Amino acid sequence: MNKAKICISPIDWGLGHATRCIPLIQALEKLNYEIYIATEGYHEAILREALPNAHFLHLRGYRIKYAKIGALLPLAIFFQIPQIIYSIYYEYRWLQQKQKELQFDIIISDNRFGFYHKNVPSVFITHQLNFQMPYAWATPGFQKIQYAWFKRFTACWIPDMEGENNLSGILANTKLKPNIPIWYMGCLSRLKQYDHKKDNDTHQEPISFLGIVSGPEPQRTLLENLLWSKGNQLQLKFTVVAGTPKVKEAFEQNNNATKYPHLSGADLVKEINRAEYIICRGGYSTLMELIPFEKKLILIPTPGQTEQILLGKIWQEKKWAICYDQSDFKLSVALNEASQFNYIKPPFTNFSIEALETAIKQLTL
Repeated sequence: MNKAKICISPIDWGLGHATRCIPLIQALEKLNYEIYIATEGYHEAILREALPNAHFLHLRGYRIKYAKIGALLPLAIFFQIPQIIYSIYYEYRWLQQKQKELQFDIIISDNRFGFYHKNVPSVFITHQLNFQMPYAWATPGFQKIQYAWFKRFTACWIPDMEGENNLSGILANTKLKPNIPIWYMGCLSRLKQYDHKKDNDTHQEPISFLGIVSGPEPQRTLLENLLWSKGNQLQLKFTVVAGTPKVKEAFEQNNNATKYPHLSGADLVKEINRAEYIICRGGYSTLMELIPFEKKLILIPTPGQTEQILLGKIWQEKKWAICYDQSDFKLSVALNEASQFNYIKPPFTNFSIEALETAIKQLTL
């Protein structure tokens, strides 16, 4: 008997969209679906490593670039709107052709607006029902446009918990919901499967901090260089994971520190477990992944990226993390303040394969 086919594609706007698809795809494989993944570049490298049994199809990403100065990010995105529109149109036409060839039974898009088919159950995954525009007055208008577009999809799946016990605040828990079926999935954490595993490396030397770097250029490189240079100036023991899985030349090491271009899930967990602090952008997927480890988080939102700035504010207010503006960030100050910060563990409801099976059945009702 032939397996039912699912085609899934994450947007290439930071690595988090790819990594949060890993536990979802692993669950789909357990449910005996044949998985096709449409992606390219860094995302493909990470997903191939984690999901060796999946089929891979090359689909160009949106390839968005950020500005070096956060205040210029809205302008940088504005000038890339034609490119974004073209990418949406391109992925839509690409999928129509692939559907003729491969006959998918379900299509899953992680934030790719053109990745749907009118004759196939199509799911849109997002944690931003209330996308925060750079100018607050524009947010309600964008939501209306977004909700109108959602009608092209069969359902919307949200990687968060519904109600007050949520992680994303007003981003995903809004009073006004789209007019299609919604499923709050719980937390998608690909690293949880490696948590607390005992092996011969559990007694490695502790490090002061682990820097997890990702996101569009040039801001990804700016944060990588900031953590590497300041950490070495302070002669701390630390590790940086650069988020560049296809760039092997990025490996660097000295007596105190190591910089990896990329680490597998199991190896990343080893570094997390031996770090006192985790320093990262505070992208939503990264935050979900880190909750089970109960580490002290220091967030540096990407300048100008409203989602990360809002999440940093929410998480600091709830004492789940401490947050700094990149322009004011001083590593020594941050580590000292973090040592005195009264951290509280965020809520965590794990993604359920049983709930996933139910959600899939509802797609065809």
